[in-house]
Amino acid sequence: MKSEGSLTRARITYMFRETFRAHSKDEYREFFARGFGEDKCGITGTYPWLYVRVFFVLFILFTVNTVILRFTGNALFVPTIILLGGITFTVPFMTLLYEIYPKRDLSILKVFVILVLGGTVASVLAQIGYTLISVDNLWYGAAISGFVEEISKAVVAFAAIMVVKNKNSYACFLIACAVGAGFSVIEDTGYLFYYSDTLASQYGDIRNTVYLFLDRGFSAFCTHILWTGIVGWAYGFCRGRGKILSILFLAGSIVIHACWNLPLEGWVHSAVIAFCTIIEVFINIVAVRKSLFTTMSDEADILRLNNKIIREAKEMGERMRFTNAGNLTFALTCTILSVILIALCCLPIGMEKMRVNYADKQAFISAVQSGYNVTADWDRQYDGELENFEERYIHDNGKLVLSYVVQKVKFDGYDGVYYYGYYVGGDGNAEKVADSIYLELEEVESRIPCVEYKFGAESVWTFEISKTDFTDYTYNQTDGTVSCVTDAEEFGGYNLLIGLVASAVAVSGACGVILLAFSLKLRRLKDE
Repeated sequence: MKSEGSLTRARITYMFRETFRAHSKDEYREFFARGFGEDKCGITGTYPWLYVRVFFVLFILFTVNTVILRFTGNALFVPTIILLGGITFTVPFMTLLYEIYPKRDLSILKVFVILVLGGTVASVLAQIGYTLISVDNLWYGAAISGFVEEISKAVVAFAAIMVVKNKNSYACFLIACAVGAGFSVIEDTGYLFYYSDTLASQYGDIRNTVYLFLDRGFSAFCTHILWTGIVGWAYGFCRGRGKILSILFLAGSIVIHACWNLPLEGWVHSAVIAFCTIIEVFINIVAVRKSLFTTMSDEADILRLNNKIIREAKEMGERMRFTNAGNLTFALTCTILSVILIALCCLPIGMEKMRVNYADKQAFISAVQSGYNVTADWDRQYDGELENFEERYIHDNGKLVLSYVVQKVKFDGYDGVYYYGYYVGGDGNAEKVADSIYLELEEVESRIPCVEYKFGAESVWTFEISKTDFTDYTYNQTDGTVSCVTDAEEFGGYNLLIGLVASAVAVSGACGVILLAFSLKLRRLKDE
């Protein structure tokens, strides 16, 4: 146990050193040339380090473009933000998975070609599947989405594995992960475009964009990539020993995907998501560790390699420790400042409009009607015994002819009345069914017309009682939610604004002091 503990600590130290030390051009060249020509033989002998740099670069680029869009409103930055939002988490994660693979027989270029082409083909197959299978019920839709998408990705992953012809189970896992990552990027950028394009560019409200960026980004670590990856691993692991295990893992991915999409709410939904995440991550970690151990045993002397790691970890001098700590401090500071800048951009300062999301169309209609339980009775019959509240006449051959009548009807529960309008026919009788409906409330100065809202193929007539200006609304037929654009509320959270600015100043100051201390220490070590 003591040797195992020493090895674990040495690996952590070694990975810290490899991640945050300066890397030469030759090391970058080795990474990108891996898998080509003579570089297909042996193992890499390096620990992951490039994925951190990829993440920092993409995250900072996303932050910079977000800040520019927020303060300039230039719509030309929207496509860049959508693209960066879709790849900032997925691409570094795929880079990490590739760096973990010890063999040199697979190039990063091939992995990302599979990501682009495989993800695209899988998306096309999934859309064909959705076209063939009509979904109306949300619970049924969750099951269908899991089946259609996982089958589509698995078919493409199996095809890619056969084309690459790499029999290593981790290589099969990596190829399948690339297909899932490509599918995830297409889906994430689609969500960002669909839900934030107009608001972000026209009204400067990027809060929904940032929320989707974080939600879809963090979920990428435990959804499409791993759902497809474990199926690819099982396919490679079962070669020559039957394909039952790969079918079982595919069925498991379908079930987990369906559970993830279940239309649940509150703590039940969170518990289901957490359970699915734990199960999927655990299974993938076990599979990856087994594949890596098998691969390393076949390619190298593990005991000798472990001894090398322990020796180099112990030999890491004080100067390198401070250098790496300084690099880590700088990277964390840039990340924290980027998070603070994004948070500042999300504050509704100077925003004219904002987006509000409702769980379903009933919740949206209730908001439009300010909570009043009023209905539009278009089938109401004209009541000949009720006195007309209003009568309108037209001139016809020099005579005044009754053409339109309005009846006033009080409704129970509220201090208000309905106004039903009826056209009068040539025989002098009013039409039986109402042609127009207005509502009058004591709380509202003018009459409120009854207007039509469309939710897919369904039309709902409602009264716009709310004083909030509903500029636009979007009905999502997939999950039944409604997103609408309304007047933004006046910003009042100045304490939060002051806190964020003070935090940015404090983090910058602390970083400067720490880096100065490291610099002085390194200079002293150099003199010694």
